[in-house]
Amino acid sequence: MEVGEKLVPEGSGGLPQAGQHRGYVAVDDAGEFTLYPTSAALLNDFEYVGQAICIVGRDGSGFRLLQDADRQLSLTTALGPVDFSWLRQAWLKAQRHNPSEYPLRRFYPAGRETLLACMFETLYLEHAMEPVQWNCVLDGQETHPVSLQDIDGRLTSKSLVERARVQDPFGHLYRPVRVPARGARGHNRHGKVTIFVEIPAAADAGRLSGQTTATAASAMTLAYSGLPTVTGMPAPGVAGS
Repeated sequence: MEVGEKLVPEGSGGLPQAGQHRGYVAVDDAGEFTLYPTSAALLNDFEYVGQAICIVGRDGSGFRLLQDADRQLSLTTALGPVDFSWLRQAWLKAQRHNPSEYPLRRFYPAGRETLLACMFETLYLEHAMEPVQWNCVLDGQETHPVSLQDIDGRLTSKSLVERARVQDPFGHLYRPVRVPARGARGHNRHGKVTIFVEIPAAADAGRLSGQTTATAASAMTLAYSGLPTVTGMPAPGVAGS
């Protein structure tokens, strides 16, 4: 254990109160990103300390997995801000290498807050366990699918893909694009996957009503209510480590 690190066992009084955090994103040793709503969910998903190379809270703080005397995984307190450049590079690489797992492609995240919002919001939307209302406009007709899979299932031809416009609950607007599948999951019978590339909202102003960003953020907070604190992470993601 390094100086300044402190084990935070589950149920400790030192854990943040519900509502202070909206989940944590962990990067595993294969470079894949996963959003966890609770510390219990995260700890149950890892078997050893080095399996999580980076864990970041919604405010950008880094954490680390530690093993106690009984060889049980636990979490450190916040270790400081995550290395922004490293995190952005890892995020963009994961998207390039596995389009079926990361189909939402927002604008290039130039700033720290933009990157954090992009990661937490898109991972939430891509793997939501409850229905999430989207807006989809095709040939002037607006519908409200409840998942990305629902949207993709309606795009049964190339012409439909080209004409559709999709808006997420946070207000971001996308156009669907079919690209070659690299992973084993999520591709259609033609070996393609659908990704959703963000476009300027002004390009389709007035075509999509949608929820406001504040409404979507509120819904996400409710979905993650009751959070304990989470996470852990080794050196690659913590600034100055």
